[in-house]
Parts: sequence; C-alpha cells; structure tokens
Amino acid sequence: MLTITLRFFGQLRELTNTEETPIQVKEGTRIEDLIWLVGERFPVTKEHLKIVSFSIDNEYAAKDAVLREGNVVGLLPPISGG
Repeated sequence: MLTITLRFFGQLRELTNTEETPIQVKEGTRIEDLIWLVGERFPVTKEHLKIVSFSIDNEYAAKDAVLREGNVVGLLPPISGG
C-alpha cells in the first residue's frame, strides 16, 4: 500500500470540511481509480468529481497518471470568473 495526500481546493474543501488528508491506495493506482476512492470516502463529492482537474505534486495530471508513495494529489474544481 502507498500513502498519498489528498488536497482539496475551493468548493471541494468546503464540502469535505478539510484541506488535506492522507489516504492509502494500492500500488499502481491511477488518478481515474482515485476518483472512485474519493467518492466512496467523501460521498458529498461524487457529483463534483466528474468535472474536477487533478494535480500531482503541483503539476496538472492526466487521469491515467500512476500514483507514487508520498504524492500530494490536488483536487481542483473548475474556476469560474466574472
């Protein structure tokens, strides 16, 4: 098992009432796998996870990116402006 850190931004931070939290994942877990895990752990985020972007260690990440021990995964909701 690997330990990574989830870091929530914007509305996701408000919904989860947390800025960051560690989570354990299996070796070989990809961002697309993580989406399901986050939805199970934080059900209030499930609808939002369809449109979030992800980063790994402060770099935007594709959904097929493989996670490594110690990664910090940011969950970034869409930014709207006016």
